Amino acid sequence: MAKSITIDESWLRFAAWSGVCLLILGVAGAGAAYLLKNGPEASKESPEEKIGTVLVQKAVLHTVQLKLRSQGEVVPRRRTAITAEVGGKLVGINPRLEAGEVFKKGELLLQIDRADYEAALAAAQAALAEANLALEMEEVRKAQALRDWGKIGSKEEPSNLVKRVPQLASAKAKIKAAQGGVDKALRDLDRTELTAPYDCRIERTYIDAGAVVRPGLPLVNLISRGAVEVRLPFSLEDYGFLQRKEDKVIGEVMAHGRIGGKVVSWTGRMVRSEEIVERSTRSINVVVEFGEGTGRFPPIGMFVQAIVTGVSIPEVVEVPRVAMLNGGEVLLVKEGRLEFRAVDVLRTETDVVLVTEGLLGGELIVLTPPNVPVPGGRVLVKEVRESPEDPALRVAAEKVSAGHTQKRKSADAPAPESK
Repeated sequence: MAKSITIDESWLRFAAWSGVCLLILGVAGAGAAYLLKNGPEASKESPEEKIGTVLVQKAVLHTVQLKLRSQGEVVPRRRTAITAEVGGKLVGINPRLEAGEVFKKGELLLQIDRADYEAALAAAQAALAEANLALEMEEVRKAQALRDWGKIGSKEEPSNLVKRVPQLASAKAKIKAAQGGVDKALRDLDRTELTAPYDCRIERTYIDAGAVVRPGLPLVNLISRGAVEVRLPFSLEDYGFLQRKEDKVIGEVMAHGRIGGKVVSWTGRMVRSEEIVERSTRSINVVVEFGEGTGRFPPIGMFVQAIVTGVSIPEVVEVPRVAMLNGGEVLLVKEGRLEFRAVDVLRTETDVVLVTEGLLGGELIVLTPPNVPVPGGRVLVKEVRESPEDPALRVAAEKVSAGHTQKRKSADAPAPESK
């Protein structure tokens, strides 16, 4: 009897809880239906589109004359170290033989004692006279021998010994050797006078009056006057843009440097290329000459900046550097909407990028792209008519570009790990 009572109570509890659950579900369903029927409706109007303003510039196709930049040190066209060819005591020194003094070609610089070399010349001349006398005596002996041979009445041809052919050849050889000795003595005598080989300036001296010099001893360093040269290094890319004629580099060069607080300029010309790539810098040196025909050249030893006129390239668009995106793209505006365009970059200059493919004349290039440019986004344009090198425009555009780059870097940065 007790067991049946327990079963009935459990069924009552189950039925009671089931009723409560059904009641809750019914109330919830009724409330949801009421809210769906009588709740507020969402606005179906399109959100207001925000339109920004960008600076643009028209693409212009034209021919560009490249200007290549380099720098180098001014050196003389010739630099010579004067050394002694003969030894002896210095008995004469030009009173102007000091660093910085100038001399004309052939002007006497140093005088070595001539006494020993004059004596050597006299001895050589005496040996030459004796050799000439010996030759004349052999000629006389030859004539006498031929007369004696004729008196004998022999029908045979006289031998070379009778005609004294070997003796005459020896006498002539001695004359030639003696003449060589005289020539050498004369050269040595001339070498006691050291003269300027060309119009020059004294760079450095190593001796003074009364010094005894020996052959090969350096005495004076000279540098040429007049035109000077500058070795300008060019990267392999820039070297390919130099002008050429018959496989020789040509073109006008403008160099400038500061003297006395002022910028001074000089005009020169390229004369040759060394045609060798230096291992350390991976560049090729081109030699430029200044002062030939003009008389205006930078001081020797000065470091100058140079601008070289390169080749002309047709059908090029100069795009400001601030307008370049991702190295090879630009942002255009067509019918009020943004468009990305891939372009072919020929060369990057200080302020502009030279584009040869990808742009048409008259297209609008965005100089100040939005922070997050979206293809097809609407924008208002303000055309820039000033040069893209205008300082105010460049500063403003660089700020916008720098902000855009910073935001892009922040978006690309990985999120911090949660601990």
